Amino acid sequence: MKIALITMHYQSNYGAVLQGFATKQILSQYGEVETINYFNPHLQYKLDLIRFKPSIHGIKIMIHDILRLKDRNKVIKKFKKFIESNLNSSKLVTRQDIQTGAINYFDVYVCGSDQIWNPGAVSKNGELDPVYFLDFVNNKKAKKISYASSMGGHYRLTNSEKEQIKDLLKDFTTISVRESDAQEMLSQLLKREVFHVLDPTLLLSKEKWLEALKINKNYRTQKEDYILVYRISKDPLLKKAVEFVVNRFGNNKKVVIIDQAFKPFITADFHIRDAGPIEFIELFANASLVITNSFHGICFSINFKKPFVPVNPAWGGNRIESLLNLFGLRDRFINDEEDIYKLSVDFNYEFFENKLKNERAKSIKLLSSSIIS
Repeated sequence: MKIALITMHYQSNYGAVLQGFATKQILSQYGEVETINYFNPHLQYKLDLIRFKPSIHGIKIMIHDILRLKDRNKVIKKFKKFIESNLNSSKLVTRQDIQTGAINYFDVYVCGSDQIWNPGAVSKNGELDPVYFLDFVNNKKAKKISYASSMGGHYRLTNSEKEQIKDLLKDFTTISVRESDAQEMLSQLLKREVFHVLDPTLLLSKEKWLEALKINKNYRTQKEDYILVYRISKDPLLKKAVEFVVNRFGNNKKVVIIDQAFKPFITADFHIRDAGPIEFIELFANASLVITNSFHGICFSINFKKPFVPVNPAWGGNRIESLLNLFGLRDRFINDEEDIYKLSVDFNYEFFENKLKNERAKSIKLLSSSIIS
């Protein structure tokens, strides 16, 4: 069986690349998997050494890349090597290539995870990209499936978007999404069952992650316990949470921050600017405690049984809230400064490990039945 996976994997974003890897690993149990290397003009530049777009924001990004050129070069090489070695990517194809049948030879097509259904994430004009809805598949015998696809925070659809989505998803075998609010909205819109499933990174156990990537369990700070900080945005709330946790629970542990920025936004003993995807996993695997405002940072904390402090980011908090609700951890979410002073780093690991096993089994069963039924 030939399986095509389309997602947003070609970028220097840890969560995007690692969820693509995890999806490919799971799908490989059912056939030969190829990750479609779709040329999306809005995203393709993300692995350029120096990124540039003709806008004020684009100029700021370019200057930032120049300032950290040495580390940026290391990061890009690591991400490209990981993608080339682990995702079995197709040749680069444009929308025109796709529409003329360049990838019309698969038995199953899977819309992967991440924000592929969020117009703001895939298009500079804020428009849905039909390629991420498999609109090009004209083989009536081929199955179309979505697994943990995400709309980000885009739920106030225009009437035009509603009609477009209904048309694009009308012949899908199975539709599953990553966030509960997307499940509710799409179920009502489509008048059919839409499933809420785990992010792909949670489908692989910690042991499978370490085995699949041949993880070195001792990385850089191997002789010392450390608190790991990983952020997606420079939020004052995260900075205050880090300061409080280090003072209250740090016990002289080192602070390690994964941050590709030229300057760290917090004081840390180790500022790691050049971590690739494998080093990212190593750092989570060996951390004593994690502080993060990243959805995937929380996924790996849960998966690797790490005490963690989840902080609401400046944007995208709904996906974190959905995940925490699933594991009964909503009360741990840091939404404001008052929450910081009430936080706890004690966890009932047995409860959420059992919950993770059950949810993982349900998600994999749904994916399996969708493919082989």
